[in-house]
Amino acid sequence: MNATTAAVVSCFALGLGGVSAFLAFGPAAAPAPALAHSEASLSPADASELIRSVAELRAEIAELKDASQLAPIETRTAGIVVSDDAIADAVAAYMEGRTAESAVEVGAPKAFGTAAEIAVLLAEADDVSSAELWKRLVEEGRDAEMLEYMKAIAEANPNDPEAQLELGQAYLGRTQAAGAGPEAGKYATLADKALDAALEADPEHWEARFTKATALSFWPPVFGKQASAIQEFETLIAQQSGQAPNSQHASTHLLLGNMYHQTGQTEKALATWGAGLELYPDNAELASQLAILSGK
Repeated sequence: MNATTAAVVSCFALGLGGVSAFLAFGPAAAPAPALAHSEASLSPADASELIRSVAELRAEIAELKDASQLAPIETRTAGIVVSDDAIADAVAAYMEGRTAESAVEVGAPKAFGTAAEIAVLLAEADDVSSAELWKRLVEEGRDAEMLEYMKAIAEANPNDPEAQLELGQAYLGRTQAAGAGPEAGKYATLADKALDAALEADPEHWEARFTKATALSFWPPVFGKQASAIQEFETLIAQQSGQAPNSQHASTHLLLGNMYHQTGQTEKALATWGAGLELYPDNAELASQLAILSGK
């Protein structure tokens, strides 16, 4: 419970406690009971509503107090005793009700729309969000439909590297959702073929080649994909050398150096990270890898 919520709930408890104590014992108010539970949280709007309710209760208390002074003491106290437990239960019931209402307002994640709308969501998502989207698609049984939709677009546009790249990325997203096992290998292979199609359409498409190289680098060593990953990264380094420096190109030097290091090619790893750091001196990851491996 945050500080604001705790304060508001305390005010609410004091309001009810004041009513019960006054009605039971007259003008001398008893201490409010402590709340021993409720982990619910209130939105600013709910907090404002609760504060208004407390203000109204206090106004009613004042009116009751004025009226009670005119009645005999036995009338003021007869049959109107409210226990501390009852007060705590009332507060708990209120909080549970507000929590339930908030759950309805927030609800589950918005239902997926058409395949075209999902494609837009995937295109705009970062890696973490994309993985989460594919997990949901699998859970809701819409992954096959989505893959067929993107496959149809790629087949209708064989010379469009972007369409092939998006299909490859879709297969990679499905690979992540599959976890370990044969199904992951199936989608990873389909992704590689789609990325090859993107590179056939445009051999110098940076994102398609980087995606292919990175995907290959994640295959378990037993499949022998490391050499292919290194070759793709080396091709990308060569292509980048003829282009204006771009901060995203530092990732190629970083990952190629990692692949050299993983395959026991320490000197190549150091040279690759060093060359990358010369081009991108502010890249902390390159500097860190170089420092760790060189011992400097």
